[in-house]
Amino acid sequence: MVVDYQMFGWHLNSYTDFLKALQEKQHPLSPIAHRGLWNPAPENSIPAVQRCIDHKIYLIELDMQLTKDGHIVLMHDSTVDRTTNGSGEVDQLTLREIKQLSLKELNGGPNAKSTKEKVPTLLEILPMIKGKAMINADKAWDLRHELYELVERYDLFDDFLLKSDKPVEQLTAFFDLNPRNMAYMHKLSDKNLHQLDLLLETISPTAIELLFYTEDDEVVSDKVISKLKGQTNLWGNALDFAENARHSDSLSLLDPDQGWGWLLDRGISLIQTSYPLQFMAYAERKMKINDPAED
Repeated sequence: MVVDYQMFGWHLNSYTDFLKALQEKQHPLSPIAHRGLWNPAPENSIPAVQRCIDHKIYLIELDMQLTKDGHIVLMHDSTVDRTTNGSGEVDQLTLREIKQLSLKELNGGPNAKSTKEKVPTLLEILPMIKGKAMINADKAWDLRHELYELVERYDLFDDFLLKSDKPVEQLTAFFDLNPRNMAYMHKLSDKNLHQLDLLLETISPTAIELLFYTEDDEVVSDKVISKLKGQTNLWGNALDFAENARHSDSLSLLDPDQGWGWLLDRGISLIQTSYPLQFMAYAERKMKINDPAED
């Protein structure tokens, strides 16, 4: 596939510009900061979110879990064991109990040191991102009703992106309940590709995440990508062990043309990565090389 790099909206000077390009499906070029910009800050922490805003990273992937007493906290795992100095299932702990814990450095683990940072609630994050960035709400489809209530209450429709791989019938059942909806991204693979036409017609997602185990998967064929480019933004997941045929962050750090560059060459402009600053430095060099206006 020959990609016209001029289609990427990458000269974006503000979140307003980015949001407009995203809503109009103009393929804005952007990293999605996986769990925030968590090096050196702990993942899913307030500093990890603030660093994204400081670096003008407009899409921030954050994971969400519900506490025993009904508060949404930022946490990837169902337990607090890996990322804090405590232990236990999130849904068996109260917010007060979780707030007594300290987040571990970086992405945690048994040997990671504790920090002074606490597990944030989603409510603590919302004032930080309003008008400045968009939250990609991961692990959150089961919290969709609670999230919608918050988004509506605080008028955050321009700052939230819900995602799932649910059947179209389940999506419409939820979206039809609401007078206004959050932006939505659908996870598309060969397994649910048969619903693509119905999805585009009834949901018109803001973005579609392409999940593929090999480069020969139909979902990343020229035919499918060409169809999608005219109707939505394309999202790729460069995380290690993700469904990306090993065009991953680890490969990108060694050979970015074969990692992030391969995704960009498919026309995928939104890239989820644990290395958003390195990705943007590479992408800017690549876009300048391919943009005649820069010659």
